[in-house]
Amino acid sequence: MARRKIVAVPAAPAQLRRTRSSSRLVVGRAAELEEIDPMTGEVISGTSMAAEANERVQVGGNEWAFRSATVNSKLATPDKLPVVCLHGIGSSSYTYRNLLQLLGDAGHEAVAVDWLGHGASSKPTSGFDYSADSFVAALQQFVEAAGIRQPFALVVQGYILGQYGMLYALENEDSVAKLVILNTPLALKTALRPELAAYKNPLPFLRPKPGAKFAGDLFNAAGGPYAMQYRDAQAYDAPYQQDPAASAAIAAIMERVDFPALLKRVDEGYLTWRKPSLLLFGSSDQFVPFKSVFEWLDSKRTSMKLASNVEAKLGHNPQEDYAEAIAKPILKFIEFGGEEA
Repeated sequence: MARRKIVAVPAAPAQLRRTRSSSRLVVGRAAELEEIDPMTGEVISGTSMAAEANERVQVGGNEWAFRSATVNSKLATPDKLPVVCLHGIGSSSYTYRNLLQLLGDAGHEAVAVDWLGHGASSKPTSGFDYSADSFVAALQQFVEAAGIRQPFALVVQGYILGQYGMLYALENEDSVAKLVILNTPLALKTALRPELAAYKNPLPFLRPKPGAKFAGDLFNAAGGPYAMQYRDAQAYDAPYQQDPAASAAIAAIMERVDFPALLKRVDEGYLTWRKPSLLLFGSSDQFVPFKSVFEWLDSKRTSMKLASNVEAKLGHNPQEDYAEAIAKPILKFIEFGGEEA
């Protein structure tokens, strides 16, 4: 299986190095790293760009972590939809850090959430069964507790939890004004990516062993055309390095999910979906075939559109590959997109 490379960037003299986009500097001070915006001189640590989501809310005995965009007050208007971004299994809200910044710059309130069991959110070992219905119910509670203005535009991406986000939309149509689907398995014949399929191996001794650490760095670096910076890979892997419960959560999700049944549930649910929806898929995805999107759309209403002419080569995580390229069509859609059909 082809994997995205993880590139380690050695520190330059005086512990100063430049990131891949040359848009920010990383300065090492004692035992910590602080990200500095070279244009403003402001510390990025503790903002939506930080490695760990810095906002918290207590819901139903669990702590949800999330990150919010800094909104450009000059462009913010009451009619601009808020945006809620949901990641897939094995990822975190870190994947939306760049997109959040662009949405905020355009005047939109925007948040990216760490699902339970992921990122800096709680990883319950009891009282939460990691099923689809439990995730949907928990997300409903989070939206209310976090005071997110409704209705909002919902952005989903990735395996299983991205699909659970779509189930949330089906059960909360009044809360979701518009839906954006990034690379998420949709067609009924879509296979689990290899790292997840291992949990479903019919031979138990070939499944990941109990207590095995989930490789969050390699999982998030795979599936696209570009190398990932080592620092970004570390941010994805940190929850699994720090807490065995994070890896246990992946195993619990995979134990509960019936993936073919999940694909069928989403497919049937969206046969009658009427809200404006944009499908924006990277065509270089190594896990979700681009042609499968067309197969899925064949039976859906005309309110669902496929984005075309995206100005970049994108893989399984388009928000990670090139946030600037997807921000333009997403903003156009949520600000000027179609009506219900």
